Amino acid sequence: MTSHPIPPHDGIAVSLVDGDPALRRARQIMLLSEAYDVRSYATGAALLADPRSRAAACIVVDIGGSGMDTLHAMRRSGWRGGAILLGTAPAPALVHAAERNGDRLLDRAAGDAPLLTAIAGSIAGRRSEG
Repeated sequence: MTSHPIPPHDGIAVSLVDGDPALRRARQIMLLSEAYDVRSYATGAALLADPRSRAAACIVVDIGGSGMDTLHAMRRSGWRGGAILLGTAPAPALVHAAERNGDRLLDRAAGDAPLLTAIAGSIAGRRSEG
């Protein structure tokens, strides 16, 4: 009988917030294929309304629109995970805030490999803090 190794991120909860349904679904499928326990939301309000979202180790959120407000609200609710902020040419103040919080910035058009690397790094960084 051959055993197959379980990926180190098997079952780790990740929340994905993006208003573009096609992009959100594609990323959700990709994350599921990597054995993440992923929940996706069309809006930050939907994420905030779901009590299960507080268990996510990482949130991937589009910083356009109300993305930053959503992230701040999650942190005020007691959530302590890492965030991957998706956007284009973020303002220097946002870059500094992300660095302070241990968040990672990615271009919204980033492919799967950079996103997976950022998520794994964010989760590993939070684990080493605790």
